[in-house]
Amino acid sequence: MTFLEAYARYGPDTMAIAEALDIKEHEADTLINMKMNRDRLGPTVCQMAALNAPRKPVRFAGYDETEKSWW
Repeated sequence: MTFLEAYARYGPDTMAIAEALDIKEHEADTLINMKMNRDRLGPTVCQMAALNAPRKPVRFAGYDETEKSWW
């Protein structure tokens, strides 16, 4: 069982996760804290760069490639 599977199953319960992963409780607590910090901080710089990348116009009903007045 991986940490993420154990976290999904038991939530932030350090004792249950430590028992499921066969690790010490303070190590489970450290893993939980790291996951919560990642969740709180949000996307990484690489993920944000991908979100801000230029995109092609989305085609929709009535889209005419010859009409570029909206540019």
